[in-house]
Amino acid sequence: MSSPFARAQMLRQHRRHEEAVAMLHAHLAHHPDDASAHIELALNRIEMQGSKAMALEDARKATGLSPNDPFPLALQANILCQLDREKEALIMAEAAIAMDPEDVYSWNAKTLALCGLSRWKEAEESARQALELDPDDESASNLMAHVFRLQNKLDESQQESRRRLARDPDNAFSFANSGWAALQRGQVQEAEQMFKEALRLQPDLKFAKDGLKESYRARSAFYRLFLRWAFFMQRFSDKYQMLIVIGVVFGFRIVRGIAAAVHPLLALVVMFVYYMFLFGTWLSSGIANFLILKDPVARLSLDRSEKVEGVAIGILFFGGLLTLAGGAITEFLPVAVAGGTMMVAAIPASMVFTNESVKGRFVFGSCMAAVLVLGGVVTADMAANPSLDLGEGKSGPAFSLVLVIAMITTWLGMVPSLRRANPE
Repeated sequence: MSSPFARAQMLRQHRRHEEAVAMLHAHLAHHPDDASAHIELALNRIEMQGSKAMALEDARKATGLSPNDPFPLALQANILCQLDREKEALIMAEAAIAMDPEDVYSWNAKTLALCGLSRWKEAEESARQALELDPDDESASNLMAHVFRLQNKLDESQQESRRRLARDPDNAFSFANSGWAALQRGQVQEAEQMFKEALRLQPDLKFAKDGLKESYRARSAFYRLFLRWAFFMQRFSDKYQMLIVIGVVFGFRIVRGIAAAVHPLLALVVMFVYYMFLFGTWLSSGIANFLILKDPVARLSLDRSEKVEGVAIGILFFGGLLTLAGGAITEFLPVAVAGGTMMVAAIPASMVFTNESVKGRFVFGSCMAAVLVLGGVVTADMAANPSLDLGEGKSGPAFSLVLVIAMITTWLGMVPSLRRANPE
């Protein structure tokens, strides 16, 4: 083993990945066919932002140089999972398992791929197999707790996390897993403590950071209702989630028709529930961020984009609600229309500021601007012509277009490429 290679391994353990990569290049200049060095390069680049595609190429080179070793194949599977290419990852993981059925790392890679595909039962079986091979394996144990939670087997998830912590009381991921399970049970304070402990042990653990934000947001009863819906939906793949949402939308329409036949007021109640569901689904996170801003401690957990989102949604939704109420009370329709426009604009705005997709930010930002401009046209026209009813006159088409944009926005919000950045 060369001195640069040994130095690179030590640097990776200290999370100094850029320096480790430089050392490995120095080693490979003299030993270009060293499979272990290419593996080491991949392990470093996995942790470096924007370098996952290069890490995948390194793992492929290691596979070519060491075709009988299952580890490079399993490593490729792990990297492919991080690139949201779980179908390819599953093929690689199964190839590694075929090469060595007792390799725990390969079984963990398979579990991870199955999780990404929302195939929870198979993921549980894969995690069990890994734990049978090595009951003390940290990754297998944490994956098992994670899979249990995503199937709503909260007691089993908690037991597995506690078993892991009994063996390794300083395991940050196990604390974070326990925090998510507590949050799913509605035990917000316990969840906060678990996430804080996880971050004390590993301050850069994103899984725990995200959980702590969610636990702060869950202080709001409104957001807890949304979380129940989110935890229910996470059990299903993207395809089935979309089918469920479509089913809910058409279900509300059927119920509204039945309610209208019984009594007009009952139909209004159904419509109110539907629009609360619509607004709650898209605005819950932004509203929760707005509420967090009032807490001097909790707001420190938000990044800049989340704070901007909280302010924007607070102004558009709550400001619009107050304006709408003021217009209704004073019976001055243009003010009510302005308030309604602001509330509608809050829906696309909720998908702008924290959106990872550049394309998505442009699309939803354009929708937000269009709603505000068209709503302004309707408001101005109605102020100039007080005798007009909503949707009449020259601004009628603008009003119709606002409704169309709002509807299209909710459908576009379910397109993954408009909500997530492409992994690199």
